Amino acid sequence: MPRSTAVFIIIALASLALSSPAKAQDLLCAEAGTVSRETYFSAVSSHERKYTLYLPPCYQTTAEAFPLLLLLHGSDADDSQWTRLGLLGALEAAIHQGSAPPMIVLMPYGGSIANKNQFNGISYDSILLDLIDQVEALYRADGRRAIGGISRGGFWAYHLGLRFPTDFVAIGGHSPYFDGDHAEQADNPLDLARRLPQDTRLLLWLDRGTNDHAANGIDQMHVVLRQAGVPHDYIVHAGGEHSEASWRQYVDDYLGFYASVFSDAGESDLLETVEADDGYELWLPAVGFGALRASIESTRLTELLAGRYDASLVLSESSIDRLRRRGIAFHPRSQIVPDIKLFYALWRDKQRYTLLPFDELHLRLRPLWLDDIPVVDQLADYPLAFRSDSPNFKRELLTRITLSGTTALARHTLPALEAIGVEQATSGIGAYVRRSDVFHITHEASIAPSCPRHTAAVLGGNNSMCMLQDHARLFDLLAVDVVDLTGNHINDFGYRAFEATLDHFEAQGFELVGGGRNLARARQPLILERNGSRIGWLACNNIGPYYAFANDDEDALGGRRPGNAYCRGGWLREALPLLAAEVDLVLLTVQYREFDAFTPERQQRLDFQSFAEWGADIVIGTAEHKPMTFEFYQTRRGETAFIHYGLGNLFFDQLPWGNRRFFLDTLYIYAGSLLTVELFPGIIEDRARPRLLSGDDRYNFLHFIFVQKNEF
Repeated sequence: MPRSTAVFIIIALASLALSSPAKAQDLLCAEAGTVSRETYFSAVSSHERKYTLYLPPCYQTTAEAFPLLLLLHGSDADDSQWTRLGLLGALEAAIHQGSAPPMIVLMPYGGSIANKNQFNGISYDSILLDLIDQVEALYRADGRRAIGGISRGGFWAYHLGLRFPTDFVAIGGHSPYFDGDHAEQADNPLDLARRLPQDTRLLLWLDRGTNDHAANGIDQMHVVLRQAGVPHDYIVHAGGEHSEASWRQYVDDYLGFYASVFSDAGESDLLETVEADDGYELWLPAVGFGALRASIESTRLTELLAGRYDASLVLSESSIDRLRRRGIAFHPRSQIVPDIKLFYALWRDKQRYTLLPFDELHLRLRPLWLDDIPVVDQLADYPLAFRSDSPNFKRELLTRITLSGTTALARHTLPALEAIGVEQATSGIGAYVRRSDVFHITHEASIAPSCPRHTAAVLGGNNSMCMLQDHARLFDLLAVDVVDLTGNHINDFGYRAFEATLDHFEAQGFELVGGGRNLARARQPLILERNGSRIGWLACNNIGPYYAFANDDEDALGGRRPGNAYCRGGWLREALPLLAAEVDLVLLTVQYREFDAFTPERQQRLDFQSFAEWGADIVIGTAEHKPMTFEFYQTRRGETAFIHYGLGNLFFDQLPWGNRRFFLDTLYIYAGSLLTVELFPGIIEDRARPRLLSGDDRYNFLHFIFVQKNEF
């Protein structure tokens, strides 16, 4: 796709200088800080209460004012919790070393009222606000405040910090406990976060362990902040639990966050890239996900925009108003529905389509092609792409990843490839897959010198698969970017054959996922950074055989060997949330047990849903030999995961009707979010030539999947 010339503009942003903690820090006072437990009278609760206070070095010997850090304890704990965890000792050492600015640390004792869900009266939040005022009146605080808490204290930290975002510079939540039922919307942190402006100056931190029982609520807060476009740190600790033993391990990380928010940020330059003439107000033809269309004709669109009546078109009220302002006059009989009813109108009628702004696409809607070519590949001549100063679409923010099912250039496919040649074999899908930013192939068979002859060395017996060296050119002709190594026949011709295949793929520059020379390499996530999005990709084999799995234990069956990652629940339960904390989206491709069905069995459904709960945004079955149905799975963290239980075969030698048909799924990832998924069905011809379906064949196949096998 041609790109406009990029114009680089350097915008200097002077960050506001927060008062100057460096002055006190530069004194490097030799004395120790002091810790005391104090009593004060709370006018809110009408009785005396306790707090622990840390005054830093230099407090007694200088007139400097210091920032205030308010740290809240968890349920069934008290104001000594943070001291027990070692934070004050670590802070004292960091101040003397000059790696943290001096600060006052206030640690109140919450008592029973801290566990009550009551607000804005005789309540813990009112008690805390009163305490802050009293402490700042007694001690030299410079007006800068940060607030943090553990577990239930993390709830209160986010409750107060988000209610009064201009009164704090930072909020830290360490295994914070969030729940949608804890409070009404006016007081619940999950709801307060939705109202926080994107340009807030608040610095936000969330962390949890992979075995943290508060994980669901923390993940919900992460999702809320991400969907609201609010920057924040989100950390997942491998093996971490909801316990003091875990929190003690991460105290240095917590301290690093609070030290950084009170440090002088100084001035910084921001390099912003602006692409000249590359922004559009883009409108796409779109359908409900289960519709029986994949493309419309340009002649039909031209006639529609010229005012011709189209009984299949349905428009929302806001869309027709906006398009009319663009000078488009639709036929007066065109069906128009309220905005809130558009989705249901499309979902009920699998023949209907609409015209929709690009930014209003979502997972349950699919974009249509125009003349069997994606609209985003023909914007120069497309009538509904308007140059705009406030665009909803920029090319440089779109990443398309096309996923495909089983590829085994082996058995009966091998002589078929010899007969027609790899150029002909790739001609049916090449033009489509080369348009994507990333094209993925699930690889089943290694290159072997003896191929296709079986020898005593083959591990898979008479069913062993291998690939000829010359046929590997097929990957280059299709412009493959990612090779998925989870095939269960990957080691059929021995481990050396697989290692030689790895040598070839690495020399060709392919990205590899799901397999490698040892277990660590097989489990290593692939990180794709494309067009402003960061995508984490894991792949695994759920079925075996044992010799296909990478193994580091020389005493285990089969000994040490290269191979693919086994979909062990313990590994994925930890790896998926860790990866989700590092990237915008997590993609998991799975070689699952093979079923002679178009719909998943109960265990497959439960397993794929579990993968989504653990952190996968997209779960794709890559080994099912029949194309299977889909699911939009609502996770407990508040996000919808896209699950496709099976793509079907891409290059495979099975002849039944269902085994010759497949899906290519193209993920539309825009600015870090999965916006929609483009589907295009295909069929394998001549045992070795997949091509896209068209006309009645395409309609009939979509009807079979979405009507006869419909599971939405």
